[in-house]
Amino acid sequence: MKGFKVQGKELAAAFFQCFGFALLFLPFGTTASAQPVGEVLFAVGSASVQGSSGSSLQRGSFVSVGDVLETGAGSHVHIRFVDGALLSVRPNSRLAIDQYQFDAERPQASQVKFQLREGTARSITGKAGESAKERFRLNTPVAAVGVRGTDFVTATSALRTSVVVNTGAVVVAPLGQGCSADSLGPCEGLLARVLSAEMGRVLAQVEPGAVRFLPLRPGRIEQAPHPAEPASIAQGSSQRREQVEPVSAAQIATPGVLTAGDVTIQINGLSAGAQANSAPVNALFAARTLFSEQRSQGSADAVGVAQTAKPATSLPLPLNPATSLPASTLEWGRWASAPIPGESDPAPIIERADYTRMLVSDGVNAIFGPSDARAVTPKEGQFQFVLRDARAALMTDAGPTAGRIQGGTLGIDFAEGSFQTSLRGSHEAVDGTIVLTAQGPLRSDGLFRAVSNDALDPQVVGVVANAGKEAVYVFSTPVKTRGGSSTSFFGLTRWGR
Repeated sequence: MKGFKVQGKELAAAFFQCFGFALLFLPFGTTASAQPVGEVLFAVGSASVQGSSGSSLQRGSFVSVGDVLETGAGSHVHIRFVDGALLSVRPNSRLAIDQYQFDAERPQASQVKFQLREGTARSITGKAGESAKERFRLNTPVAAVGVRGTDFVTATSALRTSVVVNTGAVVVAPLGQGCSADSLGPCEGLLARVLSAEMGRVLAQVEPGAVRFLPLRPGRIEQAPHPAEPASIAQGSSQRREQVEPVSAAQIATPGVLTAGDVTIQINGLSAGAQANSAPVNALFAARTLFSEQRSQGSADAVGVAQTAKPATSLPLPLNPATSLPASTLEWGRWASAPIPGESDPAPIIERADYTRMLVSDGVNAIFGPSDARAVTPKEGQFQFVLRDARAALMTDAGPTAGRIQGGTLGIDFAEGSFQTSLRGSHEAVDGTIVLTAQGPLRSDGLFRAVSNDALDPQVVGVVANAGKEAVYVFSTPVKTRGGSSTSFFGLTRWGR
């Protein structure tokens, strides 16, 4: 990137010299629509600007506030702005420069706003975006994107926007109540989501009223750079991202789903960010799609296990209390940016999320383990696990509030390939004790899931780790509050033996 910076300084210097520094020192607040704010570094194909100049775009052209950049099939345009920012407009796109105010003496007072009406654009923030993050905005027909010092790509249609971050982080939110297209900076509220490059190859998909995190598959959003693009712009900082291993949809922490391994279940009563491929709660379907394999040591098919729903063998009580268990190899982590109201001792915020190490998540908290945590799963033996710790919450109209887990049991029969569990919990808004009981098949790779024919039954999905010495699962069970509302009590558990 060193050569990239040098090139940027030289271009910026030439640009400013051309205008006698007039633009750089415009008084803040002065209308800049008649003044150039950026220069085209690279253009290929049918690219034009609708606005002050109303002409085709080519290397050396200038753009101003109020201009709308348009590219046809196979067209690419790259612009460097007065603060050193870069903007790449990909084929079949329309992008408007709504605001661009920058004063080198007062960069913290900058204001930048783009409007990507259709197509794909890549933005690398300059001094304005870095110094005045609260006044940088890229709008699409359905989404608002704010930055935290960032290189990101946005693709949009009239009904859906996708965002990928190469470096830094963005705040993505659907336009609507609480998020106005007229505002500057990131939107806040329950629907706003932070997307960071540290999350790996993940994209944020925004539709009216919802944001989902999905795995970034090749060709899903980023169109390949044009072969003639300057190398520093074409490559940018994306080379580092290519080294990140792709992740499965179940490894994306999305509020409203329980995830473990390749199993994803939407939590009853939670809709924010629910994934489209959430598994239906149907025993036969679940058994055929998620557990349709034979145990390696026998011929019993998982479909038969699910259909008969045979209770697991009664297991002996654990010989050692939780306090004497070996140290856990699994770690708590947290996706949410703030503690759940009423929660004590919240899990650490995940600063450098490694999705390849995530074992389970309820979309708020997650449990991580070594990369080989699931490498070995016992094929024999019956064991009773001890509850190490747990986290639970009740979903309310205002969001989740913390609950308590008072105890529980987990028995796993590795020879038969089954599990059974129970939990006792409580919440101040629910009368009495909340009881969850569930059972189901265990796969040979250590994944287990409660199988049910009733959408109102508890949901459990988890995984065995550390050669069968530990287990973790996420859960959700429907409850009624003291006021008569139906909602979900959900959370995570960590077990050992």
